[in-house]
Amino acid sequence: MMQNKKIIGITGGSGAGKSHISEALRKRGFFVVDADAVAHESINNKDCLAELEKEFGKGVLKDGEIDRKMLGEAVFGNREKLSRLNKITHKYILSDISDKINESGAETAFVDGAVLIESGMKCDAMIGVVADRDIRKARIMKRDGITGEEAEKRLSSQQKDSFYYENCDLVIINNGGETDISGILKMV
Repeated sequence: MMQNKKIIGITGGSGAGKSHISEALRKRGFFVVDADAVAHESINNKDCLAELEKEFGKGVLKDGEIDRKMLGEAVFGNREKLSRLNKITHKYILSDISDKINESGAETAFVDGAVLIESGMKCDAMIGVVADRDIRKARIMKRDGITGEEAEKRLSSQQKDSFYYENCDLVIINNGGETDISGILKMV
């Protein structure tokens, strides 16, 4: 349980530029939790591994850990399987995020994660980061070393920009160049 802490979520689809916003906040001295980095640790929890193996089969494990590439191929482009994956993993990830925030001692913490809203993460405010689809696709291909087809598959399994406009307190368009975070700083 996080008491007396202000939690601000930073969310948006893959390649929208959440990490860029998070880095700008870190440079200003804010505590930022990268939900994806936490997820890498959390999904290798033995209880989580057991649930994932039961749901998706032994093929998602490699050397006793999740084979993220295989798991990604199994769920991206299939909303039902992605939903089942999220239902299993979110409880472990949210618990670990809460622990990191509590351990930080920070009065205000930012949590950077693609599916914060869908996960049920309790935040005092939510920031949505959006970018043009072609820009997101190019960023994903470069960052992850994947094909355009694989990037499109990922993008098609994610929320549309309208979701962030409807569910966030602030939306930042991050198509490149200098990003204005003054609206975020007003939330602190």
